[in-house]
Amino acid sequence: MTPPVLPRFEGGQRALGISAVLGVLGLVATAIGAFLDVRQALAGYLFGFTYWLGLCLGALLLLATFHAAKARWPVVLRRALEVCAASAPLFLVLFVPLALGMRHLYPWVSPSADLGEHALQVLEHRRRYNNVPFFLVRAALYFLTWGLVSHLLHRWSVRQDATGDVRWTLWQRRLGGGSLPALGLTFSFMTLDWMMSLEATWQSTVYAVHVFSGAFVGALALMIIAGAATRETQHFGSLLSPGHYHRLGTLLFAFVCFWAYIAYSQFMLMWIAALPEEVGWYRVRLEDGWGALSLVLVLGHFVIPFALLLSRELKSRPRVLGAVALWLLAMHAVDVAWLLFPSLSPERVFIPWTALTAWLGVGGLSVAAVLWRARGSYPVPVADPFLVHSLQVRPP
Repeated sequence: MTPPVLPRFEGGQRALGISAVLGVLGLVATAIGAFLDVRQALAGYLFGFTYWLGLCLGALLLLATFHAAKARWPVVLRRALEVCAASAPLFLVLFVPLALGMRHLYPWVSPSADLGEHALQVLEHRRRYNNVPFFLVRAALYFLTWGLVSHLLHRWSVRQDATGDVRWTLWQRRLGGGSLPALGLTFSFMTLDWMMSLEATWQSTVYAVHVFSGAFVGALALMIIAGAATRETQHFGSLLSPGHYHRLGTLLFAFVCFWAYIAYSQFMLMWIAALPEEVGWYRVRLEDGWGALSLVLVLGHFVIPFALLLSRELKSRPRVLGAVALWLLAMHAVDVAWLLFPSLSPERVFIPWTALTAWLGVGGLSVAAVLWRARGSYPVPVADPFLVHSLQVRPP
């Protein structure tokens, strides 16, 4: 089978412009909200930032995993993953508002006496780790790692399109496998620094895996939606067979189950231990209005997609599988909100309106960055030696 001759991607200019305008308008609205209530505005911004960054890093981890496994079937998906991951440097710029306003979000920056003696003692004990200079140094290290790995994987793949040299495949595989420990560690510490430290005393060794599993589900869902949306075009979606969708649907099913397993494991272990500083985190999320959000997650992020993705036929139908993937992207947003907002508003159920404007703002700029990186290159790695194998994939 001869690889298809595809044109370079030169479209998406209108979508890029619309996304960029929506992004700017969303961030401007969020900035206006900061003049009304800076803490609420930053809380909403943290939600939008972590949601879209999670999708970017999920794509990067998925790409590196495929390279490490020397997988052939997802070669046709690789360029889409590469351009999604290559948007990582944008988040360095978008991190600036959080760095400037961190004292409004994180209790360890300037501890208040209202936290109580025990919490103040815990924060003092963690002072060597949780301090502003070290926090910023770690953030710089995270962005350097993500930006370097994503840039090299994309750059080498595009170079192979021009030269056809097989050594670029070897280099990508080495970097993909070799970078996985660094990517895993930086992702884990990122969740501890930017999300878990919203709580003064609470900590969990499972928290990072919970966030990772949700981001992985989101990245897989994004690939399914992108493929289904470009089926009628000359882009990578037109090359995806029912076999590709079946494999993507199976992976999506597996990580939906993994997310549920991790979420339940953390809950079960903490509830059985019954330690006050641990159980309190769940009590807030299981009582009153936040408890309703927990029920939405149980049903929407696990029970419903679990039942749907059991179907072999559904996983081979792009439009139907795309609808399930879109639903899971929405549930991922609920999951991120459930992780963040009860920590910022434990007394009452409250999601600031800046969560929507920041989600649109960060998301608009992220989509624009992905489209910008995609323009001018082929929609698939046309010179990859295993592209032919990927195009021959059939349902098992």
